[in-house]
Formats: sequence, C-alpha cells, structure tokens
Amino acid sequence: MRCLHCDGDEFEAKNCRFSPEVKGEEVEVVVPAMICTKCHTPLMNDEQMSQLRKTTADAYRKAHGLLTSAEIVSFRSLFGMSQAAFANYLKVGEASIKRWETYFVQDVGQDEHIRLKCDEAYAEYSALSVHWKSHPPDVYSGNRRFSWELFKQAVRYLIEFAKSPLFLNKALFYADFKHYQLYGVSITGARYAHLEYGPCPQQYENLIYFMLHEGVLIQADSHTLKNIGTANLGIFGDSEKEVLNLVANLAKADGGKALLKLSHQEDAYKNSESMALISYEFAKHLKI
Repeated sequence: MRCLHCDGDEFEAKNCRFSPEVKGEEVEVVVPAMICTKCHTPLMNDEQMSQLRKTTADAYRKAHGLLTSAEIVSFRSLFGMSQAAFANYLKVGEASIKRWETYFVQDVGQDEHIRLKCDEAYAEYSALSVHWKSHPPDVYSGNRRFSWELFKQAVRYLIEFAKSPLFLNKALFYADFKHYQLYGVSITGARYAHLEYGPCPQQYENLIYFMLHEGVLIQADSHTLKNIGTANLGIFGDSEKEVLNLVANLAKADGGKALLKLSHQEDAYKNSESMALISYEFAKHLKI
C-alpha cells in the first residue's frame, strides 16, 4: 500500500471522522482508516471501506427513524430465515435483503413494509390506527376521534406524577372521563377497557411500547417509566389543561395509588363487564 498523496508506504490504523453523503445529505461518522505517517492522508482497505459504507448508511437510517442493518438482520434471525427465505416472506428480491443488511438504505415505504411484516407490536399499532381512523367518534371514545399526539403528550405530562403504568392508566382514565363529564368530550379520544387492575386505555401496552420506541419515554426500572424532555402542553385547550392539572395534583401526593383504589369504586368499572369497553356515559357519576 502506498499513499496516493506523498507515495509513502508506512501507515498506522486510527479512528477518523469522515463526512460522506447519503441521498444528498452529509453524514458524520467515525470509522477506522490507515493513516500515512508522513503526510497524515487517510487511506482505506476494502474491509474499512465496507465498514464506512455500512456505518454511514446506518447513521443516516438512525437520523431518519429507519431500521438499521442490524435491526433488519435481527428480524430475519428471529424468524430463523435465510436471506432467500426472508426475501420470499417480504415479497422482495433477495438482492434487496443483501443490500439492506449492509449499505443500501431502504426508503420509507420499504421500511414500513418490513416493520408491518416483522414487528408484532408495530403491526398491531398499525391495525389500531386503521381502527381509529375508520371508527367515528362515539360514546366509547368520548365523542371525539382518537388523537395519538394528544394521548402521547397527556402520558408525558401525567407520567411525572404517576410513574407506574398501573397508576398512569388510572390518571389517563380520570382525565378523559372528567373532561367528558364537564364538557361532553374526552381529551384524547382514547377508549378504555375493564381490566383486572381497573380501567385502562385500549391496547395500552402497544401505545406505551411505541412511546418507548420513539424515545419520548424510557423504562426507568421494571415498574416505572420516565419522560424524556418536556410534555408539549401547548397542544391542549385551556379546559383540557385544567383537567390534566386537576388529575396531576390528585396523583402527586401518592403517585396515583388513591386514584387506582378509587377507580374500582366507579360505576364505570363496577357496571361494565370484564374486558369490555367502558361507556363515557358513566362519567356522569364520577367520584372526583
């Protein structure tokens, strides 16, 4: 190997910063390269060049919320499939799988397709999204269509006071039902089901999973969640913020334990069947 700049033949391996372009966008990465000891010009062998291309592609993917090469490989490994079998499962060419697992960046539509075919929670969330869009507001949604953004920001705000999902679900229930009691419409449009530990948003596990996946929440430990950043309360109306603050103050003293106990005494819970959706009409006799 000889330096292309000074014709030197002595090199040392170092981690170097490069700024290659992907889809017209500059991406900064740090990868190994061979540095000329005489003029410090970087040079790459075939293995290092492959690593640069893969690292650059993955940096771009992460910046745009796309699956990385390792995540695509992990889906294929989860199913125990060869690249050919995985390609057949996704109904794409085998060459696409080989490229996606290395340096070729999939587009948004391809990424969505991979997730829908490989990620159970994502597929369920997508089905829920179709459900929310196809079902008009009714008495089980608090007379409004479900809003993922309003629900997400309500979670981010209330999680500061009710850190466990068990207590958080009751805080969300009281916020939505109290606003319905006062104004005839819920805050988030969430539907609530009668579960063993009280009223809970329908498919709450998947909803929380997506907030974890988006990075707006983290699992602090096995029983508590933590918000990253600050909830955007600017998207709520004044009446909605007043009710959220009311519930937050009730949860603040004990983390939501009293709300959990009280929720089991509500007509909404006592007069609904196990696993059934709860009508917002029960909000007329709410105990807060």
